[in-house]
Amino acid sequence: GGQRQRVALARALAVDPRVLFLDEPFGALDAQVRKDLRRWLRDIHDRTGTTTVFVTHDQDEALELADRVVVLNQGRIEQIGTPDEIYDAPASPFVFDFIGDASRIPVTVEHGRVAIGGVPLDLGVDVLGSGLATLFVRPQHWRLGDGGLAATVAATRRHGTARRLDLVLDGGAAVEIDLAPEIAVAVGDRPTLAPTRWRIFFDDGRSVGGVVGESRGAARVVG
Repeated sequence: GGQRQRVALARALAVDPRVLFLDEPFGALDAQVRKDLRRWLRDIHDRTGTTTVFVTHDQDEALELADRVVVLNQGRIEQIGTPDEIYDAPASPFVFDFIGDASRIPVTVEHGRVAIGGVPLDLGVDVLGSGLATLFVRPQHWRLGDGGLAATVAATRRHGTARRLDLVLDGGAAVEIDLAPEIAVAVGDRPTLAPTRWRIFFDDGRSVGGVVGESRGAARVVG
């Protein structure tokens, strides 16, 4: 699989181009072949040093192949950064949604305190600002059993190396979380959960993020 793509790329490199432009080169291939070709292409890039512009809608391809990622939204640049910067510190709600999985939960912020449907959420730090906002949390950045938000397990399924739970918060918001696969959780269970890493985007465009440690004193705001 992928022989046509390998031959086409070899021909393009034969003329020693200053810039190599690849537009969705692996789009018609199955997942395993795409994975193999990504490794092959990255190895070629590292050996030749050819500047490569790689256009893709596949998040994994972008994060695995790129030294720098440019996220476009309807022709407008939303963010430019390293894969780590794009994934860990998204600059906008669009980037947070587009790169990686995330739960988005409507919240209100007043006098530094965050509430979901009127239920207070202790993030361990005061959040600067007030008004309507949206809380974003990735599936791996939740912790069960620490108090916090009450929820009901709506579904559970294997998701790669993790077990993914679909939960519904008591206020009605839907949340996805990833757990170690050996943790036993059943549909209908009523766990409590709290975010360990989060970002809040206010409706006026401002944002703030934070990381929660093992205790309130260990929580910190991140840029």
